[in-house]
Amino acid sequence: MSVMTNGIEGGNQSVLWVILVMLVVVFSPTKANSQFLDLQLQVDSKLTATTERPLSFGVISPNSGTVQVGLGDLNMGIFSVTALEQQMLLIELIRPDALVHDNPTIDTNIPLNLSARYGYSIQNYQNTFPLTEVNNSVRLESNLDQDPWNTIYIFVFGTITIGEVPDGVYSNQILLNVEYM
Repeated sequence: MSVMTNGIEGGNQSVLWVILVMLVVVFSPTKANSQFLDLQLQVDSKLTATTERPLSFGVISPNSGTVQVGLGDLNMGIFSVTALEQQMLLIELIRPDALVHDNPTIDTNIPLNLSARYGYSIQNYQNTFPLTEVNNSVRLESNLDQDPWNTIYIFVFGTITIGEVPDGVYSNQILLNVEYM
Protein backbone atom coordinates (compact mmCIF):
# COMPACT_ATOMS: atom_id res chain seq x y z
CA MET A 1 0.00 0.00 0.00
CA SER A 2 1.39 3.38 -0.87
CA VAL A 3 0.68 6.61 0.91
CA MET A 4 0.68 10.01 -0.81
CA THR A 5 2.41 12.60 1.13
CA ASN A 6 1.54 15.63 -0.89
CA GLY A 7 -1.80 14.43 -2.26
CA ILE A 8 -0.54 14.76 -5.85
CA GLU A 9 2.13 12.71 -7.43
CA GLY A 10 4.96 14.05 -9.63
CA GLY A 11 3.72 15.36 -13.06
CA ASN A 12 0.23 16.22 -11.89
CA GLN A 13 1.64 18.79 -9.46
CA SER A 14 2.99 21.02 -12.25
CA VAL A 15 -0.37 20.87 -14.12
CA LEU A 16 -2.12 22.03 -10.97
CA TRP A 17 0.24 24.99 -10.62
CA VAL A 18 -0.41 26.01 -14.25
CA ILE A 19 -4.18 25.85 -13.69
CA LEU A 20 -3.84 27.84 -10.47
CA VAL A 21 -1.74 30.55 -12.17
CA MET A 22 -4.24 30.77 -15.06
CA LEU A 23 -7.15 31.19 -12.64
CA VAL A 24 -5.31 33.97 -10.82
CA VAL A 25 -4.53 35.73 -14.12
CA VAL A 26 -8.08 35.37 -15.46
CA PHE A 27 -9.83 36.53 -12.30
CA SER A 28 -7.42 39.22 -11.18
CA PRO A 29 -8.30 42.77 -12.20
CA THR A 30 -6.13 44.03 -15.00
CA LYS A 31 -5.91 47.40 -16.64
CA ALA A 32 -5.95 47.38 -20.44
CA ASN A 33 -4.87 50.37 -22.47
CA SER A 34 -6.06 50.87 -26.03
CA GLN A 35 -5.31 53.56 -28.51
CA PHE A 36 -7.47 54.62 -31.43
CA LEU A 37 -6.47 56.59 -34.45
CA ASP A 38 -9.24 58.55 -36.13
CA LEU A 39 -8.92 58.41 -39.87
CA GLN A 40 -10.72 60.95 -41.99
CA LEU A 41 -10.36 61.69 -45.67
CA GLN A 42 -12.06 64.45 -47.56
CA VAL A 43 -11.98 64.53 -51.33
CA ASP A 44 -12.72 68.04 -52.51
CA SER A 45 -13.53 68.38 -56.16
CA LYS A 46 -13.51 72.16 -55.94
CA LEU A 47 -16.53 72.31 -58.20
CA THR A 48 -17.94 75.80 -57.70
CA ALA A 49 -20.86 77.67 -59.20
CA THR A 50 -21.23 81.41 -58.66
CA THR A 51 -23.74 84.03 -59.75
CA GLU A 52 -21.64 86.68 -61.46
CA ARG A 53 -24.58 88.92 -62.44
CA PRO A 54 -28.35 88.53 -61.97
CA LEU A 55 -30.71 88.74 -64.93
CA SER A 56 -32.65 92.03 -64.79
CA PHE A 57 -35.36 93.44 -67.03
CA GLY A 58 -35.23 96.75 -65.16
CA VAL A 59 -38.21 99.07 -64.59
CA ILE A 60 -41.00 98.62 -67.15
CA SER A 61 -44.45 100.19 -67.49
CA PRO A 62 -47.64 98.11 -67.80
CA ASN A 63 -48.72 97.37 -71.42
CA SER A 64 -45.12 97.71 -72.69
CA GLY A 65 -45.41 94.61 -74.86
CA THR A 66 -42.38 92.40 -75.41
CA VAL A 67 -39.17 93.44 -73.66
CA GLN A 68 -35.92 91.68 -74.46
CA VAL A 69 -32.61 91.21 -72.68
CA GLY A 70 -30.44 89.76 -75.42
CA LEU A 71 -27.20 87.82 -75.43
CA GLY A 72 -24.51 90.38 -74.67
CA ASP A 73 -26.81 92.94 -73.00
CA LEU A 74 -25.53 94.42 -69.75
CA ASN A 75 -28.59 93.05 -67.93
CA MET A 76 -28.17 89.40 -68.99
CA GLY A 77 -27.57 86.94 -66.16
CA ILE A 78 -24.20 85.25 -65.83
CA PHE A 79 -23.16 82.18 -63.81
CA SER A 80 -19.58 80.91 -63.58
CA VAL A 81 -18.72 77.24 -63.02
CA THR A 82 -15.17 76.17 -62.15
CA ALA A 83 -14.22 72.48 -62.32
CA LEU A 84 -11.40 70.15 -63.33
CA GLU A 85 -10.63 70.34 -67.02
CA GLN A 86 -11.66 67.39 -69.19
CA GLN A 87 -14.39 66.43 -66.70
CA MET A 88 -17.96 65.70 -67.75
CA LEU A 89 -20.43 67.94 -65.97
CA LEU A 90 -24.17 67.55 -65.65
CA ILE A 91 -25.61 71.06 -65.78
CA GLU A 92 -29.21 71.36 -64.65
CA LEU A 93 -30.66 74.78 -65.40
CA ILE A 94 -34.26 75.20 -64.24
CA ARG A 95 -35.84 78.27 -65.83
CA PRO A 96 -39.21 79.59 -64.66
CA ASP A 97 -42.05 80.20 -67.13
CA ALA A 98 -43.22 83.43 -65.52
CA LEU A 99 -42.36 86.23 -63.15
CA VAL A 100 -44.68 86.41 -60.14
CA HIS A 101 -45.74 89.45 -58.14
CA ASP A 102 -44.06 89.86 -54.74
CA ASN A 103 -47.48 90.34 -53.13
CA PRO A 104 -48.88 86.80 -52.76
CA THR A 105 -52.48 88.07 -52.95
CA ILE A 106 -51.90 89.22 -56.56
CA ASP A 107 -51.97 86.21 -58.88
CA THR A 108 -51.04 88.04 -62.08
CA ASN A 109 -47.90 86.70 -63.76
CA ILE A 110 -45.63 88.03 -66.51
CA PRO A 111 -44.79 85.35 -69.12
CA LEU A 112 -41.06 84.66 -69.37
CA ASN A 113 -39.09 82.99 -72.15
CA LEU A 114 -35.44 82.33 -71.27
CA SER A 115 -32.49 80.95 -73.21
CA ALA A 116 -29.02 79.96 -72.02
CA ARG A 117 -25.61 79.50 -73.61
CA TYR A 118 -22.21 78.64 -72.19
CA GLY A 119 -18.67 79.60 -73.16
CA TYR A 120 -15.15 79.86 -71.81
CA SER A 121 -14.83 83.66 -71.66
CA ILE A 122 -17.04 86.15 -69.88
CA GLN A 123 -16.21 88.77 -72.55
CA ASN A 124 -16.54 86.51 -75.60
CA TYR A 125 -20.24 85.67 -75.35
CA GLN A 126 -20.47 85.39 -79.17
CA ASN A 127 -18.38 82.19 -79.11
CA THR A 128 -20.81 80.12 -76.99
CA PHE A 129 -22.77 76.88 -77.13
CA PRO A 130 -26.51 76.46 -76.40
CA LEU A 131 -27.94 74.88 -73.24
CA THR A 132 -31.24 73.80 -74.73
CA GLU A 133 -32.42 71.19 -72.24
CA VAL A 134 -33.03 71.30 -68.50
CA ASN A 135 -30.20 68.74 -68.11
CA ASN A 136 -27.13 69.22 -70.29
CA SER A 137 -23.87 67.28 -70.27
CA VAL A 138 -20.76 69.33 -70.94
CA ARG A 139 -17.11 68.21 -71.08
CA LEU A 140 -14.81 70.96 -69.88
CA GLU A 141 -12.07 71.79 -72.35
CA SER A 142 -8.43 71.97 -71.37
CA ASN A 143 -7.24 75.46 -70.65
CA LEU A 144 -3.98 76.88 -71.95
CA ASP A 145 -2.55 77.49 -68.47
CA GLN A 146 -0.77 74.87 -66.39
CA ASP A 147 -3.71 75.03 -63.98
CA PRO A 148 -5.87 71.84 -64.01
CA TRP A 149 -9.06 73.90 -63.51
CA ASN A 150 -11.19 75.59 -66.10
CA THR A 151 -14.17 77.94 -65.89
CA ILE A 152 -17.25 78.11 -68.06
CA TYR A 153 -19.70 80.97 -68.06
CA ILE A 154 -23.43 80.43 -68.48
CA PHE A 155 -25.27 83.37 -70.02
CA VAL A 156 -29.03 83.66 -69.39
CA PHE A 157 -31.14 86.02 -71.50
CA GLY A 158 -34.66 86.20 -72.91
CA THR A 159 -37.93 88.04 -73.27
CA ILE A 160 -40.95 88.98 -71.20
CA THR A 161 -44.33 90.18 -72.40
CA ILE A 162 -45.89 92.94 -70.31
CA GLY A 163 -49.65 93.24 -70.62
CA GLU A 164 -52.16 94.90 -68.31
CA VAL A 165 -50.56 93.99 -64.96
CA PRO A 166 -50.72 95.65 -61.54
CA ASP A 167 -47.77 97.78 -60.50
CA GLY A 168 -45.21 96.13 -58.25
CA VAL A 169 -42.11 93.99 -58.22
CA TYR A 170 -42.20 90.75 -60.23
CA SER A 171 -39.48 88.16 -59.76
CA ASN A 172 -38.57 84.49 -59.81
CA GLN A 173 -35.49 82.30 -59.50
CA ILE A 174 -33.33 80.46 -62.00
CA LEU A 175 -31.87 77.36 -60.38
CA LEU A 176 -28.44 76.04 -61.43
CA ASN A 177 -27.21 72.64 -60.25
CA VAL A 178 -23.85 71.29 -61.42
CA GLU A 179 -22.44 67.81 -60.73
CA TYR A 180 -19.49 65.75 -61.91
CA MET A 181 -20.57 62.78 -64.04
